[in-house]
Amino acid sequence: MSREKESQIHRILSMYDRLEKGEKLVKKEESQRFQTSEKSIQRDIDHIRRFLELEKNNAYLDYNRKEKVYQLSICEDESRLNSQHILAILKVLMDSRAFKKDEMDSIVSKLLMLVNKKDQEILKKMTGNERLLYTDLSHGQAVIEKIWTLSEHIQNQHIMTITYQRELADAEKEHLVKPVGIIFSEYYFYLLAYPANKEIDYPIIYRIDRIKSIKAEQVSFKIPYSERFQEGEFRKRVQFMYTGDLLKVKFKFTGASKQAVLDRLPTAKEVMAIDDGWIFEAEVFGKGIKMWLMSQGEHVEVLEPKAFREEFLKTFEHLYEIYQPVK
Repeated sequence: MSREKESQIHRILSMYDRLEKGEKLVKKEESQRFQTSEKSIQRDIDHIRRFLELEKNNAYLDYNRKEKVYQLSICEDESRLNSQHILAILKVLMDSRAFKKDEMDSIVSKLLMLVNKKDQEILKKMTGNERLLYTDLSHGQAVIEKIWTLSEHIQNQHIMTITYQRELADAEKEHLVKPVGIIFSEYYFYLLAYPANKEIDYPIIYRIDRIKSIKAEQVSFKIPYSERFQEGEFRKRVQFMYTGDLLKVKFKFTGASKQAVLDRLPTAKEVMAIDDGWIFEAEVFGKGIKMWLMSQGEHVEVLEPKAFREEFLKTFEHLYEIYQPVK
């Protein structure tokens, strides 16, 4: 390669790199920088423009006639993630604490590569404190590969043997299961699966970070499409990933905002407004909804079903005994 050609390549790469960083180019200044003619710089700029037209569908080289500068402009493409989208995703991801730090760092770095270098620097500053102070969950397990593997088995309807260890269990235990879904809730990813050797009404919930091994068996299970498990519908009815019996609960709520109920319980419907609050009905699983209702303290009164109301009464009577003054 001739020295002249090498010089041209160097000029083009230098100008393109600075354009991507958000700098503006002035042809006369570039001519002085590289000790070459303005005609040569114009040819270099034309090469960059043609490259962008062929390879970069969302970017083009713009000439500002008023300032007499060249600058890189980004086309607004609704099919692509922009910097605003990326920032929102990064905030949600890091607040979720769903992944190990190295997994999170990898995801963040790849998302930042979707925007231009100028916006990358802005986004790094906007999220730098959260990245620096990001704290792993105590289980310390990588989950991305497991999520993908389990998702493939769900799609292919493979019966699996999983080795699972509960938090306080002394040893691991094998489970032969029919996996039907994966959902995320309060820091953790969960596998939803039915036992392969018996019939039950609702799936068992397994925390994915506690799954030690996954083995697909040489047999599949069949579920008609119309009867396939719907993670979204299940998620509407479960709180804190506790199932229990499916209940239709009616309760009085006197908190500050009814949105707190409607957003937390997607199946909730307002029955009526009352002087000091609202009456709601919701279809939910018993154990999880009990935890949430109790967290609302004096702002909630369970009305129906009767057995569920009585269960609440017994719980509060027990709490009253616990908090009696020590004699």
